Amino acid sequence: MTFTGFSTDDPIKLPRELFTEVLPAISQPAELKVTLQFFYLLRGSRRRPRMVEWADFRADADLARSLRAIAPLRPTEDVLIEGIEAAVRRGTLLHAAVPEGPRVGNWYLANTDRNRLWIARMVDGDIAWLPVPTPAQQRPTIFRLYEQNIGVLTPMLTEELKEAQERYPAVWLEDAIREAVRSNKRSWRYIRAVLNRWATHGRGPLPVVPSEDPSKYISGELSDIIKF
Repeated sequence: MTFTGFSTDDPIKLPRELFTEVLPAISQPAELKVTLQFFYLLRGSRRRPRMVEWADFRADADLARSLRAIAPLRPTEDVLIEGIEAAVRRGTLLHAAVPEGPRVGNWYLANTDRNRLWIARMVDGDIAWLPVPTPAQQRPTIFRLYEQNIGVLTPMLTEELKEAQERYPAVWLEDAIREAVRSNKRSWRYIRAVLNRWATHGRGPLPVVPSEDPSKYISGELSDIIKF
């Protein structure tokens, strides 16, 4: 199919850094398509600051058709998640979990100074968008915490979280997610590393490895050849 031409002379305004820094570094087709579609969807956002919800990505028929073209044998939603997570890891997009009544929406913003400040004020150094549970409320599940603060759950990731639930105390899982948010390292890989560190070294500071005692080299059988 040959493209017949644009319907308007009015271009979509895009940031200069998209062409000078972001696009030259992208090698994954899903990330490229999601990134470009994000800026198109951003034009229709009525929120302030402007942002695009996960549901908007998933409902976009043009984006779905575009992703199927690069991976026709894979579930389109998996490819979409792959593209979004790659864009967030690169720093092109910022991820925020925004409370909307009884639910929490996963929203994505362009990585700008103003948007980073907005997220910082909302988070305020902790997971501020999570409702503080009262004793009568049920404790949030690890799956809900992950989706609200880190990203979309894939089937494979769900299985890993189930295994983590069996291996670690619930409070460890919750605190590891908080640690990932505070450090702006929103990924399961980082959370898993935190949990492994706590399991190996405990919840306190990392153990200090004592310096080697040089006196052992100036006594015994090495004393004749080691001089200080």
